[in-house]
Amino acid sequence: MSSTQIRNYVAELSNLKDQFNTLSSQSSEKLKKIIQTVQSYQTRMEPLNKNMEQLQILQRNLEACRLKLSQVQEYHRTGRELENTIRQGPTVFTDKFLKAMERIKDALAYFQENNPQDVEFSRLTSLYSIGLGSLEREFDGLLRQTFRPIDDATLIRLMDQKVSDKESGDGSLTEDTEQIEDIPNNMLNSLRFLAKWMSENQSFVNKPQGISQGCLTKYCECRRELIRLNLVRVRELLRKAENPSSSSSGTVSKPGFLPPNVRGRTKRLPGFVWDINAVRLINEAETDELDSEHYAIALGVLVKLMQNECILLDRLQLTASPQDSQVLLFNIFKNGSSDILTEGTTLTRLMHRAQGRAEFHMVMSLLVVLKKFFQISDDLVSVLQGVDNVLIDFNQLVLRLLSQSKITLETYVQFLQQVTEKSSSNSNIVPEDGTIHELTTNALMYLENLLEFADIIGTTLSFTEAGPQATTNTLKYLTTIGQNHAFLENKFGNYLFNAIFALMTNLERKSEVYSEEIRRMIFQMNNIQYILKSIYKLVKFTVYEVKNGP
Repeated sequence: MSSTQIRNYVAELSNLKDQFNTLSSQSSEKLKKIIQTVQSYQTRMEPLNKNMEQLQILQRNLEACRLKLSQVQEYHRTGRELENTIRQGPTVFTDKFLKAMERIKDALAYFQENNPQDVEFSRLTSLYSIGLGSLEREFDGLLRQTFRPIDDATLIRLMDQKVSDKESGDGSLTEDTEQIEDIPNNMLNSLRFLAKWMSENQSFVNKPQGISQGCLTKYCECRRELIRLNLVRVRELLRKAENPSSSSSGTVSKPGFLPPNVRGRTKRLPGFVWDINAVRLINEAETDELDSEHYAIALGVLVKLMQNECILLDRLQLTASPQDSQVLLFNIFKNGSSDILTEGTTLTRLMHRAQGRAEFHMVMSLLVVLKKFFQISDDLVSVLQGVDNVLIDFNQLVLRLLSQSKITLETYVQFLQQVTEKSSSNSNIVPEDGTIHELTTNALMYLENLLEFADIIGTTLSFTEAGPQATTNTLKYLTTIGQNHAFLENKFGNYLFNAIFALMTNLERKSEVYSEEIRRMIFQMNNIQYILKSIYKLVKFTVYEVKNGP
């Protein structure tokens, strides 16, 4: 390429450069003008945008004020509009009544926050209190409508019902545990709903207790009174079973209406004449109170009623926590079992007085009760789990029964060995012909009646050897020691041996009254032979029962 051509190209490129610079300068000026125009527009629009935002805020505020004013007007109308509904109560239209109560509660919240001095606030507070009172009465009426005393047929079935097997479990409540009362779910749901509503809407209650506690209190009063009435009815059924002719109507007027294994109280054992010339001064009215058979049956029914309370409370779900449930059960059980506990204490007191009159056979009354405690100890400990105060009361009662029975049994052995004869003009100290002494027949009769309570007597004689475990948690100790039959039978056997040995020692001393040796030997032989035959009969009977069952 020549130099001329190169110069031409350079000149052309220079020309293009100048044109590009000219166009760029013009475009830059136009862009600057556009930017300036946009900025000017934005500057002029900013006040307008602010005005629009303020207008929107004002519009929202006006709408909120309108709604608030309408709500305030409604709050002021609430008292007048709902007064008749509140004063009529919730009997007919419960849902309508609850909605009215919620409206009053909302109005109260407004006046309390904004104008508590307003006269309408006082009016609404009064209406709310009236409404809550009506709901309490409605809840109480619903309780009485839902829960009623158990019918006689069910009570008889409970008396006939066997306790849980000690070796099959710990006596705890399971799904198989029977619910005694067949309460429809809709009734339980109504109670639960009403109690929950009152618990959640108690903010404006001017009472020392909240409504929730008021509901629980009414529930406790209802349930513990039902327990008391049911136990009273059990006693009535048992008394009428003994004297069917005393009943004028109903199923209890028919003899034998109770199941075969539910006995009324058996006749008292005949009074043992320990001293033929002694005046024992028996108060028949007092000893008749030792109704231990009836008492023991009522104990078994009480445990079933307690189990029913636990199941029912679990279905109702009136409490918010297990601790609240335990408090509720304590209030029910404490009062529901007070009569049973008091009567048990009376039994021990009467036994102490009977012992002073040498009425040792009355210990059977305590042994019957202790036998029942043996049978129900698992269930009783389980149902009172967490209800410690009531469990302590029952432990103390069983401890008193064991202590008094132990004292009576041991005192009887001492009595056998030490009882003396008192001569008089109307009787001889010992039989003239050397036949069996009355003390021998009475003692063997007494020991024969103790056979039924072998395990209980073994426990009674040994519980103090177990230390604090037996004296502080007696029911649990009964459950544990009851499984050691060999140990208990050995204790009972030792007691029988000591009693018979004491009897024979006394008889030997009595034989010295005879002046002739031959009469003395005949007297001892007759009594020893009677004792041996009685022991053989008792052992044979015991072996038969072990093989074939009682």
